[in-house]
Amino acid sequence: MNLTITGRNFEVSDSIREYAEKKLTKLTKYFHQLIDMHIRLFIERQDHVAEVTVNGDGVQFYAKEKAGDMYSSIDLLLDKIEQQIVRYKERHSGHKITPLNKLEDIATFNVSGEQTPIVIRQVSNKPFDEKEAYLQMKLDGAEFTLFKKGEKSIKNVVDYMNKNYAAIYKDGDTYTLIEIPFEMIHDNNFDSSKFNVYSLDVKKESLVNPEIKFIKKNSSSVKIMSVDDAVVEIAKSDVPFIVFFNSETHFLNIIYKKAKSLELLVPAF
Repeated sequence: MNLTITGRNFEVSDSIREYAEKKLTKLTKYFHQLIDMHIRLFIERQDHVAEVTVNGDGVQFYAKEKAGDMYSSIDLLLDKIEQQIVRYKERHSGHKITPLNKLEDIATFNVSGEQTPIVIRQVSNKPFDEKEAYLQMKLDGAEFTLFKKGEKSIKNVVDYMNKNYAAIYKDGDTYTLIEIPFEMIHDNNFDSSKFNVYSLDVKKESLVNPEIKFIKKNSSSVKIMSVDDAVVEIAKSDVPFIVFFNSETHFLNIIYKKAKSLELLVPAF
């Protein structure tokens, strides 16, 4: 994707540029092929104005918003362009699409005898390949990601396509990829020692086309546990996140610490 941010009679600071990039690149989740995005920032009378043109999947979207400061304008702009994209996708796909700011819920779990609220965040159900998922993770400034895999060779097995999620996460000085073999999903028989686990050898970092070699590991140690067990384990440990296979839903999940609370990353419902 080609992303440009320009200012008209307005100096785009590094912090504003970074803020706009972080906000608007979230829209990539809605597209199979996002060609380019052009964000323009300027002052109009007393207002800070932000406008964006998005070209993706053969369609062009445009939105414009203004506020008393540029950060607020960018926030309003994301909401407006997202609503446009969601409405268009729903009209042409025939099914309901959940906006990015609605992909969360709150559940309560028992931690050491206390009821602890945990934010549950759903990931996009748009398929990514491994390199795209890694790139999106880096753009988000995250140490892990959960994503639905794009699988071209197996198109007719609905259960596999629905459950075909994988995880990439920072593992010491490198990154690790975990995926669930087709046979396990097909047979509904899960063995943590037989998950496909790869080490990522990043030959060249790039915001467009990183060069990555996926090296399969001889053994895996994916934890199979319930969310309750994962909550207890991360609460008593110093690790920032845990990637695990949910024994109840049969999906990969990631539980992680955010500030003083816990959040759970799960596939789209």
